[in-house]
Amino acid sequence: MDEQAATVVQFPHPGAEHNPRADDVPWNVDAHRRKFLRCPGRYVDADNELHDAEVVFWGEWEAPSRVERRWPACGQLPRALHWPHWIRPTADGFRQNTDPWVFGDHMFYSNCKQIVGPDRLRTSMQDLPIGSFLCFGSTIDHEFCLDTVFVVASSQPWTPAEIDDLDVDDAFAVCTAASIIAGGTDAHARFALYRGASIGNPVHGTYSFVPALPAGENGPRFARPAIRLPRLVLRLS
Repeated sequence: MDEQAATVVQFPHPGAEHNPRADDVPWNVDAHRRKFLRCPGRYVDADNELHDAEVVFWGEWEAPSRVERRWPACGQLPRALHWPHWIRPTADGFRQNTDPWVFGDHMFYSNCKQIVGPDRLRTSMQDLPIGSFLCFGSTIDHEFCLDTVFVVASSQPWTPAEIDDLDVDDAFAVCTAASIIAGGTDAHARFALYRGASIGNPVHGTYSFVPALPAGENGPRFARPAIRLPRLVLRLS
């Protein structure tokens, strides 16, 4: 697999913002959405120096969260700032899973668009070579707006039923693997679990990241950046 040419994937996913009425946000049982999040992380500044700090960024987090701040509507800027947390659900029933997973020591891409149809046929998204770039983003005002760059460092086959055999933390096991099953997918459906390259363990000098800012005292907000790369990233209607 390492000898294959790396692939660039423009990966569109739903871009509407979670903007709940209540500040305590439960598990998402509706369509996928994005949240503007604050949590501990690491960021690289303009001088290419690495810092540990709380950061704010756009991401997918379908587990519970707490709204810490709200802003009035202003263009594509976020309207709510969420602090992510999770619990083990006490009730059965549908809930959304979180993918890509941008938390912890490694990012993961685990299931979205990897199988299709009632027969759960595998797609080419299970065969990405090492070093491939996945540009996750959403169509906003006819522009492709980025929230995650995922660089493939490794992959392994997996099923949600076998999650206890994998080197992942409890948060991923509950918020993604168990939620795939809760969402109605066969627990034995086969997927590829991709680990993302990190700044400490890059692939050919590249690593996974999310556009982010230090959280600071004022809770800065920003719109997702529009990406214009002719012949690589397409404008979408």
